[in-house]
Amino acid sequence: EAANYGGGKFYGVSPEQYKADVEAAGLYPLSSHSTRSLSADEIKNHDFTEALKWWDQAIADHKAAGIKYIITPWGECPKNLQDGQTICDYYNAVGEKCNAAGLKYGYHTHSHEYQKVDGQPWIQYMMDHVKSQNMFWQMDVYWCVMAGESPVQWFKKYPRRFKMLHIKDRYE
Repeated sequence: EAANYGGGKFYGVSPEQYKADVEAAGLYPLSSHSTRSLSADEIKNHDFTEALKWWDQAIADHKAAGIKYIITPWGECPKNLQDGQTICDYYNAVGEKCNAAGLKYGYHTHSHEYQKVDGQPWIQYMMDHVKSQNMFWQMDVYWCVMAGESPVQWFKKYPRRFKMLHIKDRYE
């Protein structure tokens, strides 16, 4: 899973070169942690036109690299659910663009998504307001547990929504 996309490149090389390098190492470029977060003004104005232009290029580059899954690796919790709805609308739009290009779009969880926004866990609000066909979830089991949550309970509550996992342990 790549984690360094920017300026049209993966780890400083073109998408085509990245794909060739990964395949030369006997690997398959499956997924990538890449995103373009919304600015405070974009959230306030519910206008993510410029952000979606970034995604047009990112999607084309990920396709050229042979990547099938683009995953937003991080997102701030909104101040309120009105801002949260703008973020959900944005994620739906990104997911629609990915779907149209034959890619899948996901979100990687950490512990902060379990905090409450206007009395509701942010992750629950996202899951209820981002269409399942537009975004899957990549649960980081470690961060779920660090938030005091049960991964199993989330899997049961939202069956088939978690398509990928990150599993790690705390090393001391």
